[in-house]
Amino acid sequence: MKKIELIGIYEVSGQQNVHLIELGIKLNHEQVDIGQFTQVEDGIDRIDWQTPWDEKFLNEEGTEVTGDWLDSPKDTSDFTRLAFFFHFIDFEKPLITQDGEMELRAPEKIPERISSIIEYEKP
Repeated sequence: MKKIELIGIYEVSGQQNVHLIELGIKLNHEQVDIGQFTQVEDGIDRIDWQTPWDEKFLNEEGTEVTGDWLDSPKDTSDFTRLAFFFHFIDFEKPLITQDGEMELRAPEKIPERISSIIEYEKP
């Protein structure tokens, strides 16, 4: 049974080649290795593959930011809701996670509950 579930892939308004990925993870946030989320880029060293940008920890309903890469959430439960931006995603390839490969689906419009709490800032 997979520990990581894809909740959604969202278009980022006004941006090309950037998507917001939202995941439900059956682990405490301290057990989540964000650096493991990537995609294979043929002909490029793994060290240079895309990784999450500006990750945010959300409450269980996905309506509030509870932490980020600088400020860990206070929650100690065994469930983590994580959202992060990903650049140049290839929808023909799976997302690699610490839990194995995850098939992607077409992006959808970002829900209001997310767009009201997360804003894209360029790297």
